[in-house]
Amino acid sequence: MTPLGKLYEIYQTQRRKKLSSQAWHPDCFVISIGNIMSGGSGKTPFCLYLAELLKKSGIKIGVSHRGYKGTLEETPTVISDGKQIFYKAMTCGDEAYLLASRLPEIPVVVGKQRCAAVSLLLAAFPDTEIVILDDAFQHLSIARDLDFICFDAKWGIGNGRVIPAGYLREPVKNIPLSSIIIINHKEGEEEVSLEKEWWSSFPQTSFHCWIRGKGYVDTRDNLYTAKDIKGKRCILVSGIAHPESFEHNIEKDGISWLHHFRYPDHYAYSDIKEINKLSSLCSKYQIDYILCTEKDLVKLQIYAPLKNKLRALRLQTECQDEETLLGLIEERMGN
Repeated sequence: MTPLGKLYEIYQTQRRKKLSSQAWHPDCFVISIGNIMSGGSGKTPFCLYLAELLKKSGIKIGVSHRGYKGTLEETPTVISDGKQIFYKAMTCGDEAYLLASRLPEIPVVVGKQRCAAVSLLLAAFPDTEIVILDDAFQHLSIARDLDFICFDAKWGIGNGRVIPAGYLREPVKNIPLSSIIIINHKEGEEEVSLEKEWWSSFPQTSFHCWIRGKGYVDTRDNLYTAKDIKGKRCILVSGIAHPESFEHNIEKDGISWLHHFRYPDHYAYSDIKEINKLSSLCSKYQIDYILCTEKDLVKLQIYAPLKNKLRALRLQTECQDEETLLGLIEERMGN
């Protein structure tokens, strides 16, 4: 696969040069959050963290998401004005809906065509100072003033090769020197990750973040502790890139489960046969709780037979040097 990987690397490098030279510069500061590794790297948790951090500092924020696998993906649409969410998760995409639900007072727009989506956002909210583009490092039609590149501390850059020879979407050399590297550590893996220090070869500024479990939420956003769930009969349901990571978090909390129903990443849960199967199993085995991720919760909560049993693991990102990170952003903005 290495020769094919080399060809793909050349293609991605040329594509980046061409599209970056033609990129549109909107009339606000643009931050992109993305990665170069296929699969999960903590982009959306970091987006939530960064948006909340900037809002607390008094900056007017807007968020743009592709709306992946939502029916509005091809139609730029404001899905939240910061006061209410206008669409369901199936329509706007699970991650976009999660951002809108977790970020009150911050408008969220979806659309694969980022220029059109950001134009719509700025027209509706002209006082926006920063637009955050979630999962946008490869979306080069819109210029950005600052790139955050997220990595999973455990997986790093894999074997360092580009798809299909490895897991990189494009070569590491394509990361601009002005970018900021975010190394996301999962709770319980800090010591293992820190021993590797694969990130030491990056010339860019880097920050370490920790993604920790905050508890479990129901469909009304009530928060429960692991103690509330321990000893109950549980099953796991997830449609994410790394289901083993979800299991790790549940194990860390000392919670046992009967079975983990694993679905593909961004699974829509639109097959009523699967929903009926889960409902029947819950009745047959007297299941107390269905444990899932928040991405799954926003899609499963529409089904009445499952709704009251759902408890989603809430993850919270913490940055090791928050003040320095905020100061760097303000410096780049010219403040």
